[in-house]
Amino acid sequence: MKELYSFNIEREVEVKAPAVSKINGVLTESTQKVKKKIPYRIVVRKPTKHEIEDAEFFYSQKFNEFINFGFLTRAMLNKKMSNNGGIATKELTDAIQGLLTANADAQRIVEFYGAAKDLTDEQAAKLTEAKGTLALTQKQIFDYETAFNQQYNHTADIKAEQKLYEFFIFNFSFYEEELNGEKAMFPIFQGESYEDKRDFYLAISEDVEDIEDQELLKHKAIFDASFDRLIKVINIWYRNLGKTQKDIDAIIKAIEDAELPKEETPVEEAKRDQAEEPIEQKSENE
Repeated sequence: MKELYSFNIEREVEVKAPAVSKINGVLTESTQKVKKKIPYRIVVRKPTKHEIEDAEFFYSQKFNEFINFGFLTRAMLNKKMSNNGGIATKELTDAIQGLLTANADAQRIVEFYGAAKDLTDEQAAKLTEAKGTLALTQKQIFDYETAFNQQYNHTADIKAEQKLYEFFIFNFSFYEEELNGEKAMFPIFQGESYEDKRDFYLAISEDVEDIEDQELLKHKAIFDASFDRLIKVINIWYRNLGKTQKDIDAIIKAIEDAELPKEETPVEEAKRDQAEEPIEQKSENE
């Protein structure tokens, strides 16, 4: 199995442990329940080119299904929003392109100077500045994507993209468990097809008190502890923002730690100025 990314989690369980108590001067052996943390390594398997093609075909199917259900496409909604002075403006597009350019320039500087052993003070300062720019632009690009997704949340594109991320997570997420010194890898989501795995996902998404099956409870605990990270990893990888464990970790850290400038960003300004009238979902012929 070729691994794209891995991280560690823990699951807390109750186990029976031997206990010795003294009753009337007599030592008595018994058992008691104690809490124990079981470690797991979560692994995202790296999809092959053929599997990526299958996933993109799946996306196309879902995209067409949502259009047939009456959802607008992103392009259709983008046109409506532009006509209404919404967020999808030329100024905003230029701002995003500027961020992408700055990000690429900073990446090249970090890769070039980061591999050098001896740097002058000027080169070291340039490397430090580039690292800061790289982290900041990655965070801002991610925020732009989030803002756009909020605007386009009910388009055929975003609905199909959500299904695509599900497809990757359902099919390429595994957990490694160790028992008696032996390690083995198991899929987090059980089932043969996407529909089977999604049914399993819905089952482990129920509240703990509503699940009686111990195997489901085990998978629920693993799922709850890992799902947020899995979403971030797939999102970063599929958008070509990071291809290795090191790159993905750096971007996740930038997303979580980098601080945006105090002034209002173009997205926030556009959203503030945007009319609050809801845009109705209409067919292309209307």
